[in-house]
Amino acid sequence: MLNTNQILEQNKLNWNVVKKPLMYAGECVPGANNGLHSTPYYGIVREDTNEVFTTVSEGYEPTQNHTIIETMQEIAGENNLEIVKALPLHGGRKVVVQMKRPSNNIVIGDQETEQYIYAINGHDATTSLKFGFMNKVIFCQNQFAWLSGNAFSGYRHTKSIQNKVKELPKILNFTEEENKIADLQMFSNQSANSSLINDLVDYLANTDKLPISTRKANMVTDLSRCIDNEMTRISHTKWGVFNGVTQYTTHMKSSPRREYGQQESILTGACGKMNEKAFNFLKAY
Repeated sequence: MLNTNQILEQNKLNWNVVKKPLMYAGECVPGANNGLHSTPYYGIVREDTNEVFTTVSEGYEPTQNHTIIETMQEIAGENNLEIVKALPLHGGRKVVVQMKRPSNNIVIGDQETEQYIYAINGHDATTSLKFGFMNKVIFCQNQFAWLSGNAFSGYRHTKSIQNKVKELPKILNFTEEENKIADLQMFSNQSANSSLINDLVDYLANTDKLPISTRKANMVTDLSRCIDNEMTRISHTKWGVFNGVTQYTTHMKSSPRREYGQQESILTGACGKMNEKAFNFLKAY
């Protein structure tokens, strides 16, 4: 098992954030610092690049990457998990840690998949520590993820994350993951007809708003093709349809044009939202 420093080095996370006071430039008057005036706000700055992630108030306390990884190591140990990857999203504004159990393979509708648990923590003041689950179909690498209802609900960046470690045993449970997999197993036994597919595509593309733009028409074409291909490959079931949607969001849907942009969108952005909308639609249909 890798130690904290090895994980930081291998995943480009070996840097710190610092809280620096913000000043604004105004008219140069006697007593002013070269025209700079103090404010009650601070910038959270990535130390190695001097990139400002966000602005915060005085009470905000940044959590360093090494502390996040150390905390995840403890969570992993408490829950029989292993850290397999860590990702700096959007230049490090968010840090995602991916973990797995010793046996993380499960078959859904004859498709072998891998299951992961992930933790996400923000340096940009948008995300307190949260956990979620991710599933990947091995054959085609289709991915989908969902946040767990369990989180450090009382944790904000006004106190050290280490102070919350004592709460770890009640943070993670796998009931939500098991329920989601049970729903997907049920999808694999439920047939899907053309009406369902058309209704789903219209819902995801929001085609009730006219006129339909060229961009939206292309989306409908691409999404429909992905669904048709995956239904042909897997089965004419809701599981095949859902794989078509995740094929589109994993491999075709636009995402931020930066390192790990597609993963970022699947975990926290538009791709993830589309997957969740599709799942809920299929479950209710």
